[in-house]
Amino acid sequence: MVGMFDMVRLGDLELKNRFVVAPVKTAYGNSNGEVNKRHLKFYERVAKGGVSLIITEPTAVLKSGREHPKQLCIDEDRCANELKKITDVIHKNGSLACLNITHAGRAANPKATGQPPLAPSPIMCPATKQTPQELTKEQIEEIINAFGKAAKRAKEAEFDAIELQAGMGYIIAQFLKERTNKRSDEYGQDKTLFARRVFEEVFSKADGLPIIVRISGNEFVEDGITPEDNKPILALTKEFGAVAVHVGLGNACDTPPWYYSATFTPVEKQIEAFKTIKGLTDLPVIVDGRMANKDKIEQALNEGWADLIGLGKSIACDQAFVRKLQEGKEDEIYYCGGCLQGCLLKVKTGVGLGCIINPFVNRDEFNKSDNSLKFVVVGGGPAGMAAAIYAAMKGHFVVLFEKKKLGGQFNLAVKPPFKDAMNRPLQSMIRDLDKFGVEVKYEEADYEKIKSLNPDVVVIATGANSTVPKIEGIENENVTDAFTYFESEDEIKGKRALVLGVGLIGRETMEDLLLKRGFEEVVGVDILKELPEDFTLARLGNSAKAKIITGAKLERFSSDGAIISKDGKEENLGKFDLIVTSIGTKSNKSLYDDIKDKFDKVEIIGDANKVADIYDATHQAYDLVAKY
Repeated sequence: MVGMFDMVRLGDLELKNRFVVAPVKTAYGNSNGEVNKRHLKFYERVAKGGVSLIITEPTAVLKSGREHPKQLCIDEDRCANELKKITDVIHKNGSLACLNITHAGRAANPKATGQPPLAPSPIMCPATKQTPQELTKEQIEEIINAFGKAAKRAKEAEFDAIELQAGMGYIIAQFLKERTNKRSDEYGQDKTLFARRVFEEVFSKADGLPIIVRISGNEFVEDGITPEDNKPILALTKEFGAVAVHVGLGNACDTPPWYYSATFTPVEKQIEAFKTIKGLTDLPVIVDGRMANKDKIEQALNEGWADLIGLGKSIACDQAFVRKLQEGKEDEIYYCGGCLQGCLLKVKTGVGLGCIINPFVNRDEFNKSDNSLKFVVVGGGPAGMAAAIYAAMKGHFVVLFEKKKLGGQFNLAVKPPFKDAMNRPLQSMIRDLDKFGVEVKYEEADYEKIKSLNPDVVVIATGANSTVPKIEGIENENVTDAFTYFESEDEIKGKRALVLGVGLIGRETMEDLLLKRGFEEVVGVDILKELPEDFTLARLGNSAKAKIITGAKLERFSSDGAIISKDGKEENLGKFDLIVTSIGTKSNKSLYDDIKDKFDKVEIIGDANKVADIYDATHQAYDLVAKY
């Protein structure tokens, strides 16, 4: 029987177990690609967490191949000294280090590169909406040579291995198929030529470093790379002496849900792709994508479709996942809910890699305070639970008031379609209240009850209230607010529904109405002209039953329909069986206003302070508790 903590050899590499950290973008850096304290704290925590090999975030071999303005660099000689800071901290804390080298091609970000993307052919990248310029022969030579220089610098930075990105929709993969390579020269006639030349350059310049090759097992897009299309790359890995094949899914341009292992992508298709790739190579195979599950790990190893387990965003959720698993502390693991708020959205916006339930990703955990205080926290939603847990971590005595049910709006986050996994991080937080000795009082707090506890610090985390806005004629409609909609256990029926406000909650309401409630048409109206994109918005855009109208205002309800104004013109959307409002959410500050001058220290966090999301709630709690 294969054990997940068996020692494994990859060429000259000796791995202490079968766990590998997949390359996870951090966006911690700057435009110069320099290493800073956030990088070092993150990689220190991951190395201490017990994994055998850490593949760093992707590094672009040229500036023209960068995906993010805050990406680490490998394109200049100075970068080796920067990256050695990371290899030093990884080695010091018990893991091996592997450098991921890549060029994004058509997936490159002009904000990061300062130029249009370059690719084999001018085929638009849907994810970035950028159409690249076709590479010249000179530019192809420059990229090939840059891969070799990057391999040489990896050796100088004392990495233990190199991962060559040959898939996931990046430049090597872009040369492999007619869909993205319509060239008439030798690189179009022989679509494996570019890959072969990059392999030659990297393997010759790596000076003996073991090399892992990363591929996409299946891009899941029409005319995209399938398992069978990986045969030429797999042949090159064998010919040139790679030590392992690292299999992900999807590609960065066309199928981001698969690329990011979104929770709604079918697990059976994922496993099918992994099994097929394993059958096409006799090299050890690393698989990653929602693998942070003990039963699934054991299935992969014992059924033989994986030799090593890659962990990506699950490591952002809990850097100690492997150590806790090895020590039999599975009940202490923070499990990823697949929300992508901290590991995708915060990276895209430049805030940097984080997690909704783990603000310690690149910051220190709390040590016991020399000055023990009494905290009273009011509100058991994400902000209140987090403040209570972190204060208790520091050794403070904590009482938490919650009048209904622990979790607050977190309980609603698990209800929309594809969000079942969000229950895992919620239960992790509820578990930690008990673990760290927080006293929970299931009752409504008021001044007298708080005063009787003689607190040193009062934390108000009473959340926000969702209300129905005052719109002419709305009183004659079947209307509810989004919070009440998701809280209700009543049967909801109808054919047409209108959702006012198409933010995250509004989108999830639309999808819930279509997929769970069986509505035949759902219309969303939002005053914003452009909506921030996410997978929910993309799915709604592909649904014939969903319609989203942006840059519009609902003016009134008449006897024959809902009247909106858009671009200076009015339009009647017709009658609806149900109206759900996802606008008008207001902070609940009444208790704070009542007691803020009656205690020495009164703090307010989360939606009670400013309506935001779970990530902001828990990170505000960290910042607050850090002061005490």
